[in-house]
Amino acid sequence: MLERLKFTNHINETLDFGKGGLFVNSNSLHDYLWEYSDDSNRIRSFVRGIQTKSIPVVIICDSEEQGILLKNQLMEYADKDVLAKQHGKLIINGYYMRCYIIGSKKSNYLWYKGHLETTLTVATDFPQWIKESTVSFRVDGRVIDDDTPSVVTDKRNLDYNYDFPFDYTSGMAGKTLVNTGFTGTNFKLIIFGPAINPAVHIAGHTYQVNCTIQEGEYLTIDSLTKVITLTKVNGTTENHFNDRNRTSYIFEKIPAGNNVVTWDNTFGFDVILLEERSEPKWI
Repeated sequence: MLERLKFTNHINETLDFGKGGLFVNSNSLHDYLWEYSDDSNRIRSFVRGIQTKSIPVVIICDSEEQGILLKNQLMEYADKDVLAKQHGKLIINGYYMRCYIIGSKKSNYLWYKGHLETTLTVATDFPQWIKESTVSFRVDGRVIDDDTPSVVTDKRNLDYNYDFPFDYTSGMAGKTLVNTGFTGTNFKLIIFGPAINPAVHIAGHTYQVNCTIQEGEYLTIDSLTKVITLTKVNGTTENHFNDRNRTSYIFEKIPAGNNVVTWDNTFGFDVILLEERSEPKWI
């Protein structure tokens, strides 16, 4: 059985391995290694560092034209990331790893133009596999989970399906955010305008940026890249890192389990949970 995976570069050009004449054999994408530091013969910390992976690829097409197209796309899609210094993504079973394709070692390509065997070298400075899940919080009281989009809760009286022995009722809108991962996760918090000095409280922790978001604009807090940007109506962006609330660490990971979410209910926002694993989940 061949591996099924996708590669998408930073401008969303995609190669789909496992069909259309483009195939992947057994590879090292599922392998992982924690590096460690020690002191007095005891392990003190773990890090990942920059890692490389190898992917054996076979192109075998019915037509020479399709084979030539795939050969050229394989290099061009990868090099666009390298030259722009913008990560692409390898995707397996809904999990992605941010990476660059930095090398290709070829063999068996002379007998037929629709055929090529090559081993790709992948480099990553974040060797984690990430799965994104989005929960949307709206001013009208709806909470929409992208896994169960029909779930709607009422902001006035929250009676959770998890059978809590009480309801949340207060002047602040109260909701629940479920992190199904086994540890705290990075996140993207996207706040939609209009909003003034918006603050969101998750599991008792405050995420706030002291700025004004106009109608049609949105603010993105990205804990993985440690970036805070305001996207204007015309598509331009502004850096608002220096406007963060400095009394509460704005990139604090969201704990595993059920987390109470409150805010003043004057704006809507999305929370994108970034579940991280050492290997993509086997399914």
